[in-house]
Amino acid sequence: MKIGGYEIHSIEGGSFSLDGGALYGIIPRPLWQKVSPPDSVNRVEVRLRSLLFVGRGRTILVDTGMGLNWSDKSREIYNYSYVENPIMESLKAQGFATEDITDVILSHLHFDHTGGAVVFENGVYRPQFPRAVYYIQKEQFEWAARPSGKDRGSYIEGTFMPLMEAGVMTLLDGYTRIDDEIELLVFNGHTKAQQLPRVFDERKSLFYAGDLFAFSYHIRPPCIMAYDLDPLTTLREKDEILTRAAAEGWIVFFQHDPQYTAVTIGK
Repeated sequence: MKIGGYEIHSIEGGSFSLDGGALYGIIPRPLWQKVSPPDSVNRVEVRLRSLLFVGRGRTILVDTGMGLNWSDKSREIYNYSYVENPIMESLKAQGFATEDITDVILSHLHFDHTGGAVVFENGVYRPQFPRAVYYIQKEQFEWAARPSGKDRGSYIEGTFMPLMEAGVMTLLDGYTRIDDEIELLVFNGHTKAQQLPRVFDERKSLFYAGDLFAFSYHIRPPCIMAYDLDPLTTLREKDEILTRAAAEGWIVFFQHDPQYTAVTIGK
């Protein structure tokens, strides 16, 4: 797909599993299991899907998956399997190398979004993409450095602190235009200052849903993940963005949905 000056590629990063009840919040299991059949321990599949914008002399990656730095115990808990780094394999299959990436937009710093931002070599972490500038909201970085008791398990300092130490992380303060055709919209329901990109031109618009809508089912207003810090803020943010998406004919890209990569929104 092409929008404006950018070719857009979906980058598959494998999958892991999370508890179905946590993913679907107050929605009863008899409803959500129809679209997300759970395994024997109530986990459902969650895709790890990133976006790549290529154009205007830049190659911009949005989120980096879970990476490779996982213990056997954690891999078993999250049902996360890999031989090689899934994001790297997907980039390679589409003709891109780590050195091609000029920018990395991290929607937020939960481990399933930033795990592939670094690589562990010779006893130290270093940036996975050596030529890239990494972008994160300042408020999200500060929150991740000192998370609450509720969401402490979602952050792994080794996946983002090395970026700051290497001097490759740029902290943003609210709404940001990366260029004339890419903007970063900020949301505060799931976590503090989640930034989600929209790429657009005069005819088309694609919105990266991140964890605002993890699955297509989350478009339903009351379907809010138990992981969200402020469910009522999520509810308001969903209503606002869906109203705009329907009115302007946006394509909504799902990072985590196992079945649907993208949809358009109707009133």
